[in-house]
Amino acid sequence: MKILDIGCGPHSKKEGSIGLDKRPAPHVDVVHDLNNYPYPFPDDTFDWVDMSHIIEHVDRPLHLMNEVHRISKPGATVRIITPHYTSQLSYGDLEHFHHLGYITFSTLQNTGLFVIRRHKLHFTDVYKVLGISLLANWFPRRWEKYLGFIFPAFYIEVWLEVLKPDAGHNALVDKYMY
Repeated sequence: MKILDIGCGPHSKKEGSIGLDKRPAPHVDVVHDLNNYPYPFPDDTFDWVDMSHIIEHVDRPLHLMNEVHRISKPGATVRIITPHYTSQLSYGDLEHFHHLGYITFSTLQNTGLFVIRRHKLHFTDVYKVLGISLLANWFPRRWEKYLGFIFPAFYIEVWLEVLKPDAGHNALVDKYMY
């Protein structure tokens, strides 16, 4: 299995993965500005792409996702972890340019390029004990709409499957990704 870790951290890089980051470091295999496309990989290269705490830092998340789609094999898994938009962690970092939630990835799914295979909203222990975590993960859209800012989450984690549509869907790529 060929794995790409975009924005790989020194303690979070997946074993056996190729680490892509904009800053050189011992754990980084490929140094590349994450806002500069295309990335230095051929089409349909990776079976798994991991992005932990990176999508909120790039200038244009849709361009990043379009590039991830290009370099991923059909059926590849893309795992994304990002602070949920209701979290103080989302707004507490001056380099967070985007604030994302479940609805963000639902909208991305509507492009036809990805499908959500799994999602998890992460909460404090208090909200787990009160059952809010369970409720929010069962009904994420309703929780975001009605209760998100009352009972904020820390993070959202999603697992997307890469779909490689036929030529008839290329207009959809252009419509949503550029």
